[in-house]
Amino acid sequence: MKKRKGQALIIVVIIIAIIMAVFANSYTTRLRYHAQEETEIYQREQALYIAGIGVNQMIFNINNGTTTYNDSDSITNNVSNIGTYATTYHTPDDSGYGGSAYIESVGTVGEISRKIFASIQAGGSSDAFKYCLFTSTGGRDGIADDSYFYNYIYDNNLYKYNAQSGTAPYPDPSFYSYANGSAFEKVVTKKGKKPTYTIQSGDLGKVIFIHTKNKNATLTVSFVNIYNKSYHLSVITDAKNVVFDKMGPADGNDTNWYGAENSNDNNSVYPILVHLGIGTATFKFDHSYDDNTTLYLHGFIYTVGDIKMQYDTGWWFGNYTSSYGEFDGEVVEKNPQGNLGGDLSDGTTMNYVTDYYTNPPPHFISLNGDVNKVFPGTFREEY
Repeated sequence: MKKRKGQALIIVVIIIAIIMAVFANSYTTRLRYHAQEETEIYQREQALYIAGIGVNQMIFNINNGTTTYNDSDSITNNVSNIGTYATTYHTPDDSGYGGSAYIESVGTVGEISRKIFASIQAGGSSDAFKYCLFTSTGGRDGIADDSYFYNYIYDNNLYKYNAQSGTAPYPDPSFYSYANGSAFEKVVTKKGKKPTYTIQSGDLGKVIFIHTKNKNATLTVSFVNIYNKSYHLSVITDAKNVVFDKMGPADGNDTNWYGAENSNDNNSVYPILVHLGIGTATFKFDHSYDDNTTLYLHGFIYTVGDIKMQYDTGWWFGNYTSSYGEFDGEVVEKNPQGNLGGDLSDGTTMNYVTDYYTNPPPHFISLNGDVNKVFPGTFREEY
């Protein structure tokens, strides 16, 4: 009898040992999986950054006469023993972005690879920083007439807007990048086709990078919780389209939006908006119909796509009231679509009050009039 009890106890001990071994193995596997997942996320960001280095190196070689590239010529390099890039020059540009050529760059870290396509465009003039409005196509972009432009620093007859097409200054792609997130005071990642980020009072005074995982996303940035009549904020986003919504204070007063100082970059004042997407950046101004109100945008605004002003109008106790927009700085658009004037024929005013020619926005590039140089135009990432 005792022998049987002893055998039963041994069996129980064996079963418990098996269960514990299975549990330990499962737990170890789970820890290993999470560690691997975190490593892959880090490597994906590093691979994208290294791909960008490859693009910049090829452009540097072109602009400094180091190399003349033909179609399908490539360069490779190992970056600080972190990873490698393989960067290829293609001409003509069949990427659909209208450049003279394009660069395909693959960054690899470990077993993770990320790819960037960058169109190549001819160099432009730093005089572009002297205008109220500068666009790649030239013209007023839907603003009623010349009377809505005033340049307080340079010749108002010459520098309201560029009448002819030209090449705009552009943000340094190696800096204004999700992979370079540590350069900004806050980084937000949003998923889905129509994500929303709601600005909170704690965001004011900061430079925020909002990254969308979906390349074709329309991002809504809502100010529904902001009742300040005046605030400082800089938004950088790679969303294809971005909509700034609910921007008017509840009491029907004017709204004043200024760019923020970046504590991570010697407190440099950043643009109000750097829109890296190829779509539209829409400013929707809402007011309470108490009176005619204005959205004042004090600072520099850049978009790869175009700017759309959407104003609020309506009847209030027998009076027809409207909201308006005023830019006190400079707007640079690469692909204007005639929407800057807004819904009203007299909705938008452009005032140049800051000298961006002598003090350009941080990490923006112009080529000092050397049209023999090239620069990257539109970027597209592949995951």
